[in-house]
Amino acid sequence: MKYLRLVVIIGCLLIVGTAAPADGGGRVKLGYTFVDEEGNEAVNQRTFNSYEGLGLSLERFRYRFDNGTRLSADLKNITLNNRNMTFGLEKSGSYGIRGYNNQFRRTYDFDGGNFTRRHRTGGKLWFYPHRIFRVYGGGEYVNKSGRMEPLFDLAGVTGLQDVDYNQFRWHGGIRGSHRGAMFQAEYHHGEYNDEIDRNRDQSRYKIDLLALLPVPGYERLVLSGRFFHFETKYNSTDFKISTNQVRGGAMAKLLKNLNLNYHFIFDRTSSDSDFIATDNIAHAAYVSYIWPDTGSLTVGYQYGINDDLENEIQSNGIYFYGWLRPWRCWEFRAEHGFNSESVEDGGRLIGDEDRFRFKFTAKCRRLIFGTLSFKFENNNRENEQLGTEVDYIRYCLDASYMSDAYGYLSLGYAYSRGDYINVEDDFEFADHVVYGDISTREYRGFDAGFGAVYYRSKRDLDVESFTLRFRGGYGFMDDYRLDINYNVDNFDDFLVRDKYYTSNIVEISLTKILSF
Repeated sequence: MKYLRLVVIIGCLLIVGTAAPADGGGRVKLGYTFVDEEGNEAVNQRTFNSYEGLGLSLERFRYRFDNGTRLSADLKNITLNNRNMTFGLEKSGSYGIRGYNNQFRRTYDFDGGNFTRRHRTGGKLWFYPHRIFRVYGGGEYVNKSGRMEPLFDLAGVTGLQDVDYNQFRWHGGIRGSHRGAMFQAEYHHGEYNDEIDRNRDQSRYKIDLLALLPVPGYERLVLSGRFFHFETKYNSTDFKISTNQVRGGAMAKLLKNLNLNYHFIFDRTSSDSDFIATDNIAHAAYVSYIWPDTGSLTVGYQYGINDDLENEIQSNGIYFYGWLRPWRCWEFRAEHGFNSESVEDGGRLIGDEDRFRFKFTAKCRRLIFGTLSFKFENNNRENEQLGTEVDYIRYCLDASYMSDAYGYLSLGYAYSRGDYINVEDDFEFADHVVYGDISTREYRGFDAGFGAVYYRSKRDLDVESFTLRFRGGYGFMDDYRLDINYNVDNFDDFLVRDKYYTSNIVEISLTKILSF
């Protein structure tokens, strides 16, 4: 990985240094990050992936060659362990290459000595041998290692566990499209290797076929279909699990603004050790009507069956979605869904279950002072056999102001309430979040900003956290910029003595703006 980092750095410098005047731009950023931490490093997720050190970045880089080929790169913190890099080279209708590399760390103990780190490297490429055919492929390598604490103790395993595994996946396919018709065929292959327990090593593959066809002579009717076969095999025992799935659908334009969609899924999953296969069948139909520039309404129904010969579960779902713009600046959106699962034959551990969700949003984009929005969300899940009910409600109010003369201001408040009830106990929380951000316009090269997020959770929880962000910048010599960012993070769990954390993170950076 060190060699890859060195190659990327050299490549960035060569790109910046040798590019002839053309169409492009970006910025090179060199900075240093200081991290001062105190307390339990495992409790504040915002700082899991923060590292102290010298960071080199090439951000928002774009370059267009005379023949239409475009080069792009966004390489952040190349020299640090929290790097996040993407790059691409492509020409519309001809070919393309894209790649990425990133790392992420999660900490599990007080002093940060036990953590896992995940590396992801991958890419994809494609080319057009003919204007209607696209050949493509790609791959990804993932490695995760370190020591982690299980989130759930279901098998009696306690304490930290060693983790060291890698996955390699690659795929290839071809896609043809002509006059609204499309056919696509893909092959996927994957390997999972566990360096600690070889009995978990697996090989996986999938064949995926997809088609879309407007019916000749009936342009208002479009048919779709899909088939895929997936199989995973344990290398030590040759034990296999396989799935075959068939999907079909039709979209009909009944009237100028009235559309009907229908989809079905048949899925059968089985294994070597069981003579019984599990079938999943689902049918869904949606009707949508559109009032141009004013609104739309969608109504849907879904019916499903899960059957493994001895047990059968049926589900019925209803769905509504709509948006309305009665005036030029105001827009309203609402979504409602209800799903009921019932055991028709045999039994299952959780029995019958009902689920409900509702969302509503009102937003005004063109007020004199900026924008204003209100959001409401409610989710409910109930199970009579287990005697459980989960109810979650959230309200959110946002406002923003933008001025060419002064700058930008945004404020918001969110309130969430959750109730979890079962036959033995209940649990509830009430969360309050206040957030805001202010940025000044540039004045003689100087600009500044401040942001804050305050979180408070009470009732059966007693947690408080806040984040403060201070930033300032100065632009000089037309294409240089000096930035200073200072972040303060604090977390306190007042019910647990050692779950507290405070960090001060300062980043000083010098940026060279590129323009070709």
